[in-house]
Amino acid sequence: MRILDELEREIERVAHAAGEARPRRRWWRSGALLVLAPLLAGTVAVAATTGILSGEPVSSDPHAPRDPNAGIGVNAGPGKLLAVRAADPAGGPEWGLRLVKTSRGLGCLQVGRVVDGRLGRLGQDGAFGNDGKFHELGPEILETSSECQQPDGAGNVFFAMTSIGQPASADPASCAVRPRGEDKRPACPRGSLRDVFYGLLGPEAAAITYREGGKTVRQAVERPAGAYLVVRATDPDRRDVGWWSPSVTPSWVESIEFRDGTVCRPDERPRRHGRHECPLKGYVKPRLDIATRAELATPITVRVGTAREKPYPEMDRKSLERMEWQRRVTISFRARRAADARSFYKLTAEIPGRPPNCGVGLGSPIARDIAAGETVTETLWVAHRCSGTMTIRIGYEQQTAPSQMPFHGDGPPNAKVGTARVRIP
Repeated sequence: MRILDELEREIERVAHAAGEARPRRRWWRSGALLVLAPLLAGTVAVAATTGILSGEPVSSDPHAPRDPNAGIGVNAGPGKLLAVRAADPAGGPEWGLRLVKTSRGLGCLQVGRVVDGRLGRLGQDGAFGNDGKFHELGPEILETSSECQQPDGAGNVFFAMTSIGQPASADPASCAVRPRGEDKRPACPRGSLRDVFYGLLGPEAAAITYREGGKTVRQAVERPAGAYLVVRATDPDRRDVGWWSPSVTPSWVESIEFRDGTVCRPDERPRRHGRHECPLKGYVKPRLDIATRAELATPITVRVGTAREKPYPEMDRKSLERMEWQRRVTISFRARRAADARSFYKLTAEIPGRPPNCGVGLGSPIARDIAAGETVTETLWVAHRCSGTMTIRIGYEQQTAPSQMPFHGDGPPNAKVGTARVRIP
């Protein structure tokens, strides 16, 4: 189930467990001189103003196509390159941010280097064959849902990202931050890693303060989005690198100043979900028609397979060999209410008891548009060696406040649709 795969990858990232990254595929323009001439002219223009030649733009991974009606969707326009900038510790093009709205109504941030008013990546640290050129990052390149967030009722996006040990190329897959046995990418040069902090604090934010080189630095945010961006060289002796963590407000700053003169210091705030978070000043709660259990309840059908399967044939051979044999569990129900990116169904399942590692809860949001009356069918994969009574719950989440990630949910899962129990032999 692709949505489950994506959620698991994002949770691993938040938990600082770096997974294997698939290098992005590139495309090359070719053809007659008549076709190449305008491209060469554009390259010369860039070189004349910045000294940096342009290469081919960043391309999407053809193995991970996005659906405009599922997940975060696809970009719904050119996006907006924000005015906020940050210098790179080694010099060269500054860092910048673009805000992109998606077909499912989410706001996503892209981070990269800026050349002549364009956001992109540099051909270094293993990216683009170390060609030293600038490669434009289009608004359609939305590579992870962890950089997206639900807007509030007024369309404002509140978001905060901490990225520790990102390649200075701004391409997170260009090199291996923490080389592992099967990762064929070159190791990232330790001196070319960056700690990047960026986000949107909303229309009421005025400035942030933070510690830099033993001094307190004050940075005014870009209004009205409340955008901020800080880039530092990663400590070369730091071992805990190659991870990023999304949130809705930054916890690493000393303070956030607001337009009304108030100041929030995260360290003085109580912990919420393991973090010190400031209030979302200016957040407008979305108006939703909250569904009741009586409106949603419906029978759940479960079919337990008996065959031993390996469900992801697109994996490489070694990964497939290591994977345990799986059992297919198919779950169906009739959706009595429609679902979208803010109001969505969620499936959870658990098998308590033994053998080890079989009691862990399974499940994911059903993060796609669903029409009222539609029959929803989802597949769970369970290790074939596991047995016991599986409890399946189908809930209906309605987000009136931003969660750590889209479709994540901050509270315990509900079972407004229903609960089913089946025996796993």
